[in-house]
Amino acid sequence: MKRILSEELERAFRNPRFLIIAALALACYVIGNYRSPMPTFSPDAPLHPVNRLMLNLQYGEFAFLAALLATLPFADSFLTDRDQGFLRLVALRTPYHRYRAAKIIAVALAGGAGLLLSLLIIFLAGLSAPTDWDATVYSATSTLNNGVPWGPFGGLYTQNPLYYLLYLLASAFGFGAVYALLGLAVSTVVSNRYVVLAAPLVFVQVLGFLEARSLRLTTVFNPLYSLLPFDAYEGFQPAGQLVQFGLVLGVSLLCVLILARKARVTL
Repeated sequence: MKRILSEELERAFRNPRFLIIAALALACYVIGNYRSPMPTFSPDAPLHPVNRLMLNLQYGEFAFLAALLATLPFADSFLTDRDQGFLRLVALRTPYHRYRAAKIIAVALAGGAGLLLSLLIIFLAGLSAPTDWDATVYSATSTLNNGVPWGPFGGLYTQNPLYYLLYLLASAFGFGAVYALLGLAVSTVVSNRYVVLAAPLVFVQVLGFLEARSLRLTTVFNPLYSLLPFDAYEGFQPAGQLVQFGLVLGVSLLCVLILARKARVTL
């Protein structure tokens, strides 16, 4: 198990696609700064870097690209292995169930790392603007906001915004991991890598649209609230975030375990 896992992790992380992710994250930062109603570089209105990050995520295209950033590193690697004959080598060198387990772990870690890297790049880029490290009141564009981020654990921001940043990073990693596995699950039934990479993005956007337009769907049905919990106005709790991640993870793993069986895959 160690050998195949080490090989899969090396393939997942020694990957030039992370450069594409970095470039897209910087693009999101630029777009977010341009669209943000709060001047970014004004010395008269400095914000805490975490506050600036949250505004940038709201007004950039990060929410739209997040699922793609998760699948881009390694979610389509199962197709690559099958098309390039790597599965034949696997059958000779290691039990197939170990390869499948290593693939699941590598895809999840790479997807989580893709989102984590994106958030860190946007946060670090925001340090170029005037900052106020002592601010503990969240400045939002909504008049309904009372100085605390909406959604789960908003109180962490008033204690120390860096604590809340850790929560956002953990949420981004979880989102990236489960939606990368959703891409892997799609790759077991679809042979087009572009569909594999785009399918989780479409899934997230469609559910988010339906939740925003329907009075019958609760906030639990909006996947973007698990990624950007401070964007959820009301009714979104930590349990909802766990339910979202758990459902996507469970369905994805079930599909991979059933549809990527050795007997079903042509070696």
